[in-house]
Amino acid sequence: MLTLDAELLLHTPLIELITQLDPGQFWQVHRGTVVNVKQIVSAHHDLLGKVTLTLRDRPEKVAVSRSYAHLFRQM
Repeated sequence: MLTLDAELLLHTPLIELITQLDPGQFWQVHRGTVVNVKQIVSAHHDLLGKVTLTLRDRPEKVAVSRSYAHLFRQM
């Protein structure tokens, strides 16, 4: 798990962790990735329909799987 201040190793399965998070604030975007919606700066849609997220204060881009791309159609 990445936070603004640290990187944490969790022993909780992601499926279990997701049930404890606010679905209005945290979105699963890939099989092993959940993002805080407030940290999303932009969602880039390429010509093939792939979505890539830019997050606040993070240099790397986050790929969104096809299963979750529908969350970003309006962005």
